[in-house]
Amino acid sequence: MISAEQQSKLIEAAQHGVQNAYTKMSSQDDFRIGCAVLTSEGNIYSSGQYFSYTQSLTLHAEQGALVVAASHGEYDIVAIAVTGNTTAFESSDSKPIYPCHMCKQILYESNLRSKLDMEVIIANDKSEIVDKFNLSSVISKPWPL
Repeated sequence: MISAEQQSKLIEAAQHGVQNAYTKMSSQDDFRIGCAVLTSEGNIYSSGQYFSYTQSLTLHAEQGALVVAASHGEYDIVAIAVTGNTTAFESSDSKPIYPCHMCKQILYESNLRSKLDMEVIIANDKSEIVDKFNLSSVISKPWPL
C-alpha cells in the first residue's frame, strides 16, 4: 500500500501524461489518456498515449509509462495511476477508464518479473480516485500461467 502523498503525486503525474499525450489532432480536446508508475525506488514516471494512424502502432499510456521507467533502468512497479481528460470520460459515459486487456497483460508481465502485486489507481479528470485495486484481482486467467 502506498502513502497518501505518493498516491497524490502519482495521480498528478498521470494528469501530466494526459497533457502530453500525442493525439490525432494535437488538440487538448482530443481523447487523451495518461498514466504514471511508481517504482520500488520511489520514482514516478508518466506518459500519455502516442497516436499512430495505423492504430496498431499506437502506444497506450500504460505502455508508455512502463517504457519511460525502463529507460531509467527501473522495472519494479509498485503502483500505477490511470486517468483521462474530460473528452475521454464523456466518451465513456463518465464511467471509469480502466487499462485495456493488452495493457493488463503487459502490467502482468511486469508483475511476473518483479513479483510485486502493483496497486492500480483509477482517477477521473478531476484527479479524484474512482477505483483502486491490486493487479492480481483483475488477472484471473493470465498468459502465461
